[in-house]
Amino acid sequence: MRYCLLIFAVLLISCEPTRMASGPLPPGVERGQTWAEASDFGYEKKVYVAPDYVAYPLNGSPDFQRAVNETYRSDECNTGPEKAIVQYVINEEGQVELVHPISQLEEKCLLAISKTIRGFEFFPAEHKDQSVKILMAATISRSVL
Repeated sequence: MRYCLLIFAVLLISCEPTRMASGPLPPGVERGQTWAEASDFGYEKKVYVAPDYVAYPLNGSPDFQRAVNETYRSDECNTGPEKAIVQYVINEEGQVELVHPISQLEEKCLLAISKTIRGFEFFPAEHKDQSVKILMAATISRSVL
C-alpha cells in the first residue's frame, strides 16, 4: 500500500506543469534582453524576449500550432499570404494580452487569430525567479503539414 501511495504521489507531481528553460539564443541576443518597442505598444513594465524560462501553452505547443493554423485556413483569413507571422505578449499570469501581426493581415483575420490565441492558457515566463511578461511569435500557414 505504501508503494502505491508513493507511485501516485510521483505521478501527481510529474504531471504538474513546470517551467521550461530557454534554448540557445541567436547571435546578438542576450539572456534577459527585453523588447525594445514595448513602450510603443503601451507597456510601461519590461517585456522580455529572452528570459531564463519561456512561456508555453498548457495544452501543448502542437495543439496551439494546430489551432492557429486551422483558424488561418478558415473563411475569415482566405485572402492573406500563404504564411504569416503574429506576435503576442503573455503576461505574468499566463494570459495573452496583445496579439499583433508582423505580416499584413485583414482585420477580421487578425480578430479570429487573436481569439484563438487568447483561448489558450500559458505557463508564464520567468526571469530571475520572477514571473515576467514575454513577447512570443508564431508562424502560421495555410498548408496542412
